[in-house]
Amino acid sequence: MEIYCVNYRESRSKTVLSQSFAQIFRGEIPIVVCIGTDAVQGDSLGPLTGSLLKERILGKTLVLGNMDCPITAKEIPSVAEFLREVFPKTPILAVDAALGEKQEIGTVKVLDKPLKPGLGVNKNLSPIGTSSVIAVVEEKCGNKNLLGAVRLSLIYKMADLISSAVSDYISNCYANSNRLRDEKYKAL
Repeated sequence: MEIYCVNYRESRSKTVLSQSFAQIFRGEIPIVVCIGTDAVQGDSLGPLTGSLLKERILGKTLVLGNMDCPITAKEIPSVAEFLREVFPKTPILAVDAALGEKQEIGTVKVLDKPLKPGLGVNKNLSPIGTSSVIAVVEEKCGNKNLLGAVRLSLIYKMADLISSAVSDYISNCYANSNRLRDEKYKAL
């Protein structure tokens, strides 16, 4: 399992994330599933990422979960089943907010494994995706759920970074496939 970590404040953060997607997906374009709810500020990272990404990629891949239609814990099992049945061979990138250690706040992690949503708030939910992005938005403090107290500016900056990096990766995939197609036709 490969793990890529970068703090959103680092100047190289978008490059690190885009390169991690290239390593994991190797030219394949994933479906992106953004998990969370806009009803809790700290848990709105997924839906905000989905909304920003949809604006950036303009239909180049399927993006599920956004501010208008969030994918919350109760929808995860049906979304996961839908994806398995309809897109059995397509890679799925799941995006969610996470709780972690205090020094991890602001860290974006890309993992080459499914997302296990709800771990930070002691929920046992179905895993989703083939790879995942988790953004540590707050410290995990015992049984306290501090997601409502997370600064919106942190959520926005992290969602903007993630959506921008995913968009760059997908745009590069399209550019490479167009270049290969053009080279093929020139050879004829």
